[in-house]
Amino acid sequence: MSNQHGLSSLICAAETWEQFAWKGNDLSAPLRALYAAESRGLLQKRGDRPVEVAVADIAADINGYLLSFGKATISENAVLNNLRQVALYLNAALGVSIRPDRQAMTVQIVGEFETVETIQRYFAQVEAKLKKLGSQIKHAEAMGYDVSRQLQAAEDATGVKLLAVN
Repeated sequence: MSNQHGLSSLICAAETWEQFAWKGNDLSAPLRALYAAESRGLLQKRGDRPVEVAVADIAADINGYLLSFGKATISENAVLNNLRQVALYLNAALGVSIRPDRQAMTVQIVGEFETVETIQRYFAQVEAKLKKLGSQIKHAEAMGYDVSRQLQAAEDATGVKLLAVN
């Protein structure tokens, strides 16, 4: 993403996400955490890996902002919880995954390698069932059975489209 605040900008600009993005005239706590993480390089890469941003740095930025308005500061755990909440927002609104890590007290975009590993792991879990499904679809086609409604319902429910049966 070319914009340093690309994710928070997209959420803030979407009317359907307005109630989650704003608290009065200010960003909501989850969006403030995302904005601070983006300022610290969340959308950047170091080599071919996403940058890990320290929750302590995000908390320091947010607390500096809050203190400038005479408001109470927040803890690193509160920031981590806000990052978890905004991770849900991002996944639902944009399909983007960020991973707040309580042990390391960092947050990062889920990178290409992690995404590929996850896809491979999920495929391994369902491969046998997909083969059985393919066999049943071949049988339905050979017999002239109309299963198009079931396939469309499965696609609607999962977002996964069966492209071809060989």
